[in-house]
Amino acid sequence: MATISRPLLASAALLVVTACALGPVQPDRNARAPELTGFGALQVPVTTTVPAAQHWFDAGVRQAYAFNEVEAVRMFKAALAQDPACAMCAWGVAWQLGPNINDTDRARVPEALRYIDLALRHAGTATARERALIDALALRYGHGSQAHTVRAMAPLLADRCGAKGEDEKADPLDLAYAERLRTLVAASPDDAELLSLWAEAEMVATRADWWDEKTGKPTGHIGDVADALERGRVLQPDHLGLNHYLIHATDARGVAQRAVPAAERLGALAPASPHLVHMPSHTFVHVGRYADAASVNEQAVAADLALAERQKAQGFDNSKDWRNHNQHFLWFAALMQGRGDAALQAAREVAGRAAQSAHVYGEYRRSLPLLALLRLQRWDALLAEPVPAGKAGLAQALAQQARGVALARLGRLAEAQAALALADAGALQLAIANASASGFDRTLRDMARAATERLRAEVASAEGRHDDALAAQRRAVAASLRADDSEPPMLAAGARVALGALQLRAGRAADAEATFREDLALEPESGWALQGLVQSLRAQGRAEEARSLQPRLDAAWPNADVGLTEQKQAVL
Repeated sequence: MATISRPLLASAALLVVTACALGPVQPDRNARAPELTGFGALQVPVTTTVPAAQHWFDAGVRQAYAFNEVEAVRMFKAALAQDPACAMCAWGVAWQLGPNINDTDRARVPEALRYIDLALRHAGTATARERALIDALALRYGHGSQAHTVRAMAPLLADRCGAKGEDEKADPLDLAYAERLRTLVAASPDDAELLSLWAEAEMVATRADWWDEKTGKPTGHIGDVADALERGRVLQPDHLGLNHYLIHATDARGVAQRAVPAAERLGALAPASPHLVHMPSHTFVHVGRYADAASVNEQAVAADLALAERQKAQGFDNSKDWRNHNQHFLWFAALMQGRGDAALQAAREVAGRAAQSAHVYGEYRRSLPLLALLRLQRWDALLAEPVPAGKAGLAQALAQQARGVALARLGRLAEAQAALALADAGALQLAIANASASGFDRTLRDMARAATERLRAEVASAEGRHDDALAAQRRAVAASLRADDSEPPMLAAGARVALGALQLRAGRAADAEATFREDLALEPESGWALQGLVQSLRAQGRAEEARSLQPRLDAAWPNADVGLTEQKQAVL
């Protein structure tokens, strides 16, 4: 894309027309919001002579940094109710109606423009910094006052509009907004609020993977963002935005270690925030601290329930429920600890909330208990588990995979082969109905393919066809990559461990050793990989090396299920 097109400028102008057609926004003088403590002590002074307006503005920023967009809008509107002439209070509403890291959609831009109009009407008393922020947001939303700037910035954005291999390209106005904030940060590099806003803007505007897993190099300005956030934390180690966004900006293998100081601090800064208490787990799983990842998610689930009660007591509905994500993360972290009961409990709660979902992703969520039982190798319990409901094919593929593996391990080969036929049928049905090139559809197809190839490998192994088994499991590893690149890994990052186990059963201990070492590089201090590595070394007669790993295995699995330890189970 060489230039910002005329249709884009026309679209921006149309947004202003739409905003005007809705009529000038008038602050609701009765707007109110719940008092929510425990979200940090951050204060951001703005131009207002009304203390209550400043109080609610600060509260809105804290909710914004906690990714509670609906709550933040409530609070910024409550600030406007106290001071209708507060330009930055109107800016806050517009800010939180726009795209964010978890939702890059721009559907609420027409409403946001009305609040930008309000902010501009009262910007005469604003500081230069505040006016710069209002103008930047006006640019992001295509306000007519910024049309000349969009045209002038076109050359700067020409090389940044694409997103290789992804479903969508960044909106050029989001790119322009990020570029504008980058220039503001360059002029005021120690301004933590500007830095936080720029970090979020760049992450919204960068639609390709932020870090290339093969090269370790960042995409776009993400590397610059991470560097700036690290420097900012040195000056303001307790700043909510800097800590939060640093975890996001380095949420990848090979760079997550940079966010460990932020991860160790963030939850204590805002103990009432379900999301900020949870966020450190993104860093912890990347550095092999699965117990810490599980612990913070347990705390986050409790914080979510407590927050909902506090809102209800003040007459407000719960505006955001993080439990699915946090318990999904807990499911993975507990599995990596070998804590089967904790993983199953989390899986059942996520599955229970999806009981009535007709969406294909609901089938995945309902399959989490079976995926946990498969990883834990609780064969009898797995066969007693009901097959999840679903008509899309995903539940059938995942469930029959799990059941088939259990049947093959129990020597019921004919039944395992029948389960494979059902899994293949479910995968085919899913592939036909979800055949697009979107990332979501590709992930669905890959999950089903990983499941069927895993079961195909187990059947072949049970039949003594070891070459076929290993070839099938290698295909399962390849097919699982996309799903396990999500957060948390949707298939619990178990494909390589399963490959190593098949290699051991085929008598190929050296190959198994290489596989388990590769898995350890990807999932640091994984008890699954460490135990497999110990077994593969022993199988090669390298008992001393195997013994040297035992302290690491003990540290990785201090609370693992007895059935998973080597004393009870010699082969994974």
